[in-house]
Amino acid sequence: MWGQRESDPYAQYYSSSDGGSINRFLDLQKVLIALSIFFIMLFFRKVDLPQTSAIVTRIHRAITYEMDLASILEGLKSQKFIKAVPTLKDVLNEKRGDPSLISKQFIAPLTGKVTKADQRHGIDIEQIEGTPVKAAAAGTVIQVAEDAELGRMIKIRHEGDVVTVYARLGEVYVKLGDNISQGQIIGTVGEKGLAENPGLYFEIWEKGVAQDPERWLDFEEKI
Repeated sequence: MWGQRESDPYAQYYSSSDGGSINRFLDLQKVLIALSIFFIMLFFRKVDLPQTSAIVTRIHRAITYEMDLASILEGLKSQKFIKAVPTLKDVLNEKRGDPSLISKQFIAPLTGKVTKADQRHGIDIEQIEGTPVKAAAAGTVIQVAEDAELGRMIKIRHEGDVVTVYARLGEVYVKLGDNISQGQIIGTVGEKGLAENPGLYFEIWEKGVAQDPERWLDFEEKI
């Protein structure tokens, strides 16, 4: 029936008064041990001998060890070099090239409606012809060329073996070997070429592997 449970053969053992008596006995035992230690230390302090002094010192160390250990640990927490040690999570993310960490160093090359490029690794950012195009991060220009499909393009190598590609450009303001700062105007949006609308074609590569730019950068408009 509801509200009933099977009888527990150990229920009386758990709730018996004997259990309470045992607990009271253990508490009393702790008090007696503490008093014994106190009187022993008091006695040894009265007897001024090298042996008794050593015993008192050892007992004092044993009693205060836990308190001292807690103080040491608390002191270590406040040290700058302890705070500066990276966590295991940070180290693993850095080795994997976690976009959430690296993307903080990059900005969008321009604003506009973002669409996935057909059969390519990058994205199209729609914008009117002549719009300035900015470098996503500081780096060095490793290629300035003209592609049959993508038109004029620029490749910039950044820290961490990351390369960004800017294509379908009109004007180009940089040359091979130039050191570029983040946000620097490197060119302008060109004609639409083979695309439906004018805009910038943009790619991100890390260690030779194409990345999804939308995972790396924050774009205001997406499709």
